[in-house]
Amino acid sequence: MERVYDWSREEGVKELDPTPLDPKLELRDSLRLGHISDTHLGKKPVGPRERELRRWLETFIGLGVDAIVHTGDLLEIPDDEETIEYAFSLFDDLSVPLYGVPGNHDVQQPATPGEVTRRWGPFPRSVTLRGLRLWLLDSMAWPPADARSERERQSAQDSGFYSRGALGPSQLDELKQLMEEAGAAKGPEIAVVHHHLRQPVPPKPWFEQNSDLMAPLNDGDDLVELLRERGVQLILHGHRHQYVIPYAPFDDLLMINAGSSTPGASPRRARVIDVPLMGDHLRIWELIRF
Repeated sequence: MERVYDWSREEGVKELDPTPLDPKLELRDSLRLGHISDTHLGKKPVGPRERELRRWLETFIGLGVDAIVHTGDLLEIPDDEETIEYAFSLFDDLSVPLYGVPGNHDVQQPATPGEVTRRWGPFPRSVTLRGLRLWLLDSMAWPPADARSERERQSAQDSGFYSRGALGPSQLDELKQLMEEAGAAKGPEIAVVHHHLRQPVPPKPWFEQNSDLMAPLNDGDDLVELLRERGVQLILHGHRHQYVIPYAPFDDLLMINAGSSTPGASPRRARVIDVPLMGDHLRIWELIRF
């Protein structure tokens, strides 16, 4: 099943009736992205999550995407060498580039880059695809473990991962410098980060009980200010498996709260985003599997 959303600065977000995604139906002069998140691959080499990720990758290629973006939590437990090698081997034969950012499940020690961060990184940085610029950010870069609450450190000891995220002052400063060096935007720009920047929906009971651990990006307001000054159109993020329709807390900046792409969530979600290289209109095809 697919659900289609349209957005432009003039019209806002609107949901259209479910309609099949025709690979040939693209916005004129556009670039097509595939977006997945929170795959949480485990230690078993051929588990259901790995099979589902392969299916999404095949779906994206069949739909003619120009690139794929993963918004974090590639793994379930961070820094297991065997799992990392297997997870990244799933991307070896892709015919299009894939870009990712680290999630909290990918990082064993916040503010200390592990193997997943090194493979996806460095951060912050930008990549350009036929006139579209992606700004890739590490939301586990701050604060270090010893600056976190006793409750979060205890939770990390029990679970194997930390939860809260922030870019940190040095990454924000470097991002600002990179934006200044890039000059004025010449085409559409999208930011990619793991942690959510707003609380778009009322939380489920578990989130209510653990709101301090599942909080939005700690310095999200600082990031939003930079992105709006830059004229960035869209933020792709993960972390919150509780999907909602793409939301625009500001008139000029749309956010996509990804949901989870592999078993453990129902439905499983991914999306195809047609980004026009000229103009403000976006078409978002929401892909759903039960």
